[in-house]
Amino acid sequence: MFRLICVAALVCAGLWLVSCNLDTRALLQDFDPEAGTFETVDVRNLDERDQPPSIDGGTYVGTLGPSNIGAGLYSGATFTIPGNGERVCVIVDPQSVWRDDLQLDSSNNEIANPFMTDFPHDDGDLDLLVGLASYYTGTPGEVIGDFLGNFPDSNGVERAIDLNLCLQEDYHGQVGGTAGRSTPEACSFVTLPGVDYRVVLQVYSVPIDDNELRYALEVRSGECPVTIDECTLRGDADPAPEGALPSEFDAQDVEELYCDSYL
Repeated sequence: MFRLICVAALVCAGLWLVSCNLDTRALLQDFDPEAGTFETVDVRNLDERDQPPSIDGGTYVGTLGPSNIGAGLYSGATFTIPGNGERVCVIVDPQSVWRDDLQLDSSNNEIANPFMTDFPHDDGDLDLLVGLASYYTGTPGEVIGDFLGNFPDSNGVERAIDLNLCLQEDYHGQVGGTAGRSTPEACSFVTLPGVDYRVVLQVYSVPIDDNELRYALEVRSGECPVTIDECTLRGDADPAPEGALPSEFDAQDVEELYCDSYL
């Protein structure tokens, strides 16, 4: 009797394994389940564009593909800004909004949006780094790097040093954090005249609805605004198909639904 029970249990377990899809590649952001292939990392040198991002040059809108984080290969973009001896502010807003079921009333208080529920499938995460171009460890247009380096101390021991100038506070107010998915990031720093600075956009995650991350970017003179939120920059949401109606899956403009009041 015990032997029969064991055989039955093994048969059931075998059927369960056959009926389940144990292919974990679908969990990777760079895997295309329809084609059954992996996408190559998307590294772009924005300095090669006809109109690259520039100081006080207005809002730049672009797109990036998925990273291969498991292999340590990041998609992303870089561009160069010339130092002028003044302070500059860099702001980047990744697609789309942290909570698209929220909107702002006339007093800028968040209230529940009656037209939508939160839809995280169109959200992505982009990390911002800035430093002297000479300290950049990557290759524009080929490999996304950072500003980590090493130096020998007075005893000849190698020490690590982070030369990233884009210092941001995390949720607890500690310097060195980055924002989460679909949340804007920003930092300001004083430039040296005649010195080039490299701005790095590093893709941490892409929206799972189309595997493409849209972003809005600005470089401004002076300090960053005291308050930076989803409404500071526009253009990071995917344009809706013509004739689309507002819904939790595809809205005419999720930024308008978030930023503009319906009251």
